[in-house]
Amino acid sequence: MADFLARFAAGTTLETWSDPPFGDRPSRINPSIQRPHRYRHADPESTVTIHASVDGVDAPLDAALDERLFYGWFAERPSATAPIVTSPVGQSSVRTFTPLEEGHYTYVLRRQGGGGIILHLDVEER
Repeated sequence: MADFLARFAAGTTLETWSDPPFGDRPSRINPSIQRPHRYRHADPESTVTIHASVDGVDAPLDAALDERLFYGWFAERPSATAPIVTSPVGQSSVRTFTPLEEGHYTYVLRRQGGGGIILHLDVEER
């Protein structure tokens, strides 16, 4: 279990996933009205930012992490080349990238000795 939290801090929206009936085929989802299916959406070429939080501190500086820094990679992406991920100097808890192609992205964020969190993102033009 991870000893931190991670979230999309900018560049995405939380959308309701819908799959309406088509012809004689019913919807493939059956959400509870109180808990609709949702997904993270971003437009191509938007700047997406991920923040990690440790002990309630959002995007802590590396100096406060006791040398247990963050690292990450794309586990899934729609093209052979992954987007370039950058972090501000001395702040591995912040990750920024620009998805150039439509499709599904999966980013894995880990902390040395602290587990990991997987974040999913669907990129499509609206």
